[in-house]
Amino acid sequence: MRLHLVRHPQPLVDKSTCYGRSDIAVAPEMLAQSAAQLLPQLRALPHDWPLVSSPLQRCAKLAHSLAQAMHRPAPQVDPRLQEMDFGQWELRPWDDIPWAEVEAWNADLAHYAPGGGETLTEVAGRMWQAFDDLLATSAEGVIVICHAGSIRMLHACAAWRAGQGESASPEAADFREIALNAAAHRTEIPYARPLVLDVSPSPAR
Repeated sequence: MRLHLVRHPQPLVDKSTCYGRSDIAVAPEMLAQSAAQLLPQLRALPHDWPLVSSPLQRCAKLAHSLAQAMHRPAPQVDPRLQEMDFGQWELRPWDDIPWAEVEAWNADLAHYAPGGGETLTEVAGRMWQAFDDLLATSAEGVIVICHAGSIRMLHACAAWRAGQGESASPEAADFREIALNAAAHRTEIPYARPLVLDVSPSPAR
């Protein structure tokens, strides 16, 4: 199984702003530029590979544009692929968030819910479910349009599965490990550029 993971185009938000689950738009010219950049690579993929997207518009609009341009079925929308929910931190400048709250999150990345939103462990739980369903796809690959945090979490899910075996199913403590693994990999994820994740297929259900 090969997952082509694509981060959405750069949204219309200042880089100093905290955002995750917020549904932020992309400038039309940026959307068109991103689709044109991706099409030569994605058109070469087998036509039976489904297109799956986060429902947030910065992903979904790109996914629909690509599906139309490649004459593929409409993308499948999976809410589990959404970015982390930062609760009351959403759309606030990072400098305006109390330092004590940021420090509390840094001290307990797995279990602290920034802004009262989601914990990283909760994100790992829903992302594992999405990951498991992606691997159950009958095609040999899937094109996934999602977010930087989601891409890191999918890589962490794949790493956990590679270490534990194809038939292993994570328990509560394992989601903490997956979450911390994702948090530890802070490599910048480029906008609108495919990143290939090779994963052995799931056993038959």
